[in-house]
Amino acid sequence: MPKYTANAYLAHKGKIVKPGEELDLTAKQADFLKDKVIEVKKDTKGAADKSSSKKEEQKETK
Repeated sequence: MPKYTANAYLAHKGKIVKPGEELDLTAKQADFLKDKVIEVKKDTKGAADKSSSKKEEQKETK
């Protein structure tokens, strides 16, 4: 199931989900909630690029 980030307080599986917390939803559930959730995009390549560029910045500042 895709992961989503809550934009509002939600009740999910008997628990309260605070804004900013992640939860697993089906596409149908997310469509029903509309703007109350945002899909978490998996960007594994971008994450690796960001960490390597951050290391380069640290080297330059030293």
